[in-house]
Amino acid sequence: MSLNANNSKELQKKQNTITFINATTEMIEELGIEHISIRKIAEKAGFHNSTIYLYFKDLDELLLLASMKFFQEYSHSLSLLSKTATTSSETFIKIWDYFLTTVFKWPNLFFNFFYGKRSDDLTPYMNHYYELYPEERNEYTDDIHNMYYGKNIEERSSNLLKTVLNETDKVTADNMDMVNEIIVSYCKYKLEQKRANMDLDNTKLKNECLHVISYVTGV
Repeated sequence: MSLNANNSKELQKKQNTITFINATTEMIEELGIEHISIRKIAEKAGFHNSTIYLYFKDLDELLLLASMKFFQEYSHSLSLLSKTATTSSETFIKIWDYFLTTVFKWPNLFFNFFYGKRSDDLTPYMNHYYELYPEERNEYTDDIHNMYYGKNIEERSSNLLKTVLNETDKVTADNMDMVNEIIVSYCKYKLEQKRANMDLDNTKLKNECLHVISYVTGV
């Protein structure tokens, strides 16, 4: 097979992958992640069900990649923050504020993303997504980059927590893992509350999380 033929094949594969992700994103906005199936996605994208499995291992992998679309506002906010002169403590709280605003807006989607089947190692999926959508990749400071591309919610939170070790007496190298577990577990608990009752106020839930984060870290 010629080089041009190989390039054409890879380009077609990339385009079809993007088509499936875009179709899934639209369906998440229309129906919610809990009402999506392979059949519905294939129908919307104009392909047979079985074709999806040539590009994705399963529905979970496709949903994970499509979920990245909903990070755009959060990612942009982090990029702007990276260009702003703030203390580590201020940056720490702002990042949690941006994050919580995003996840409570789409609780089922982000619960699946951060606590679902493939949530143990998210970095490869994030890198793959930005290879497909390079225009959405933002630049960050080293600290924010390390947080954003952490392999799971625990590592992301831990990487962020490390940035304030020198600014608070409450968090030390000895208790950091425990503090991190409290933060991650509490945020998961509040996200579960929102999923159980979608009428709960997002701002109230976010502020409750921020209060606990501030309390246990001293930030």
